[in-house]
Amino acid sequence: MKLNKAELEWITKVQKILDDCPSKRLGFFTIGDNSVTIYDLRKETKIGDILDEGRQEFCGAVIEAGADTGMFLTFPANVHSTSG
Repeated sequence: MKLNKAELEWITKVQKILDDCPSKRLGFFTIGDNSVTIYDLRKETKIGDILDEGRQEFCGAVIEAGADTGMFLTFPANVHSTSG
């Protein structure tokens, strides 16, 4: 599929905004819906400890670690969650 001019311009604008993030502490994840959750990367060690102990899956570990910001980026279509 070839993108049209408007799509290419939109992607370029969105990428520029993401590249201009004023912080190194923002992390992101999705569960496969149309939103990307924003969390505090400074709590990654605590999140990892919770995951290692098997107490939560990633989303729950973010909440338990106190890293949830309550903020989301909402996309016009689903953001599929995959690995690899």
